[in-house]
Amino acid sequence: MGEDVFEMRRFVARLEPGYTMPELLVVVAILGITALIAIPLVLSYMPGATVRYAARELQSGLNRAKLMAVTTRQPVCVQATAGGYRFFQNTTCTGTPWSGAGTRANGLFTLTNNIAVALVAGANPVFNQFGIAVQTGTLRVTGQTGRSTTVSVQASGRVTIP
Repeated sequence: MGEDVFEMRRFVARLEPGYTMPELLVVVAILGITALIAIPLVLSYMPGATVRYAARELQSGLNRAKLMAVTTRQPVCVQATAGGYRFFQNTTCTGTPWSGAGTRANGLFTLTNNIAVALVAGANPVFNQFGIAVQTGTLRVTGQTGRSTTVSVQASGRVTIP
């Protein structure tokens, strides 16, 4: 009789739900292999994505300058600086920079992750009261890893990222 009880317990233990150790080891191995493949891809993607995001952020800022020129009926000049960019309500980017929502105390707009902005072609973009660029320019956004992309202001006032 004692052997029958032992056989029943062994049989019942097999019916209980759960995973065996080999099954768990296979799942952990698959997760580890997937992580080994995915982590380098994510790490190589991040610097480029950061620069692309900063370029879209600069594009938005340039469109804001264009809108400001239209709504205030005054020309707006956008000056690139190492730390970001500034707006001036004139055509020469001189005098006191505009300071308002989104700027620091000195009128500086900064991009996320300390992305640098520089003028690489043309002049400082200037938008007139109709939203047309009376001065066109190309700005370069450069990340900390050296990756960069450009943002261009066309004569029509359109701001593009290639």
